[in-house]
Amino acid sequence: SPEPQISCSNVLPILDSIIEREGCTLKYLEFPSVWREEPSTASAFTASAFHAFIGSYNQMMRNREEISCMECNESLPYNGNEWIDDDVSDPIFYGTHSSTCYGCLKHYCYGCIINGERRSIMGNCVTCKRDYCVRCTTMHDCRSCGQKNCNDCYEHKCHNCSDKFCSECVEEGNDYYQCEDCDKLFCLECNDGQFEETGMCHCLVCNDRCCDDCRLQKFRRGESNTPT
Repeated sequence: SPEPQISCSNVLPILDSIIEREGCTLKYLEFPSVWREEPSTASAFTASAFHAFIGSYNQMMRNREEISCMECNESLPYNGNEWIDDDVSDPIFYGTHSSTCYGCLKHYCYGCIINGERRSIMGNCVTCKRDYCVRCTTMHDCRSCGQKNCNDCYEHKCHNCSDKFCSECVEEGNDYYQCEDCDKLFCLECNDGQFEETGMCHCLVCNDRCCDDCRLQKFRRGESNTPT
């Protein structure tokens, strides 16, 4: 990950002074991923000072009045978790905030049980690692891998049916065709039968790797003998 413009050594003292104030109402923090790296790869200062701050923040949250899920009234955080993940053995979620929606900053658990039924009020985006409640954003399943991403982290979708693809699957070329002229994506189900399943729009006649619209435009310009 690229180094953030503001260094950890400059920011942590400011954050420490904030959470030490009586009546601090801070309820959400998001850190650059480079600060959250495992101690073995982070600088000595980042590994120690950042981890110490996480402990101070979590203690500050524990000193507040009990916070409960807005949906089911379950005490938060539950199952021995912390407000900011302090498990250095988990490089994915270490240093990320939990049980708080990034959009509205309201607190929810991840599996509310209401009238005996489990409801998923909060979801986690696998790309940005932010939690969102269902009222603030819709989590979309990647058409290829099935991983959930928020609206902000989905940049790619099928031009026909609007099914979404995560950036990782697009980079790997999984389960879609991409027009070489306009860069539109097409899922396998929407792709015409004339194309091979090669990961690109591939005409078996003229070898063009483009969609029907672009092939028709090329035909009209005299650049192709096969309009469709």
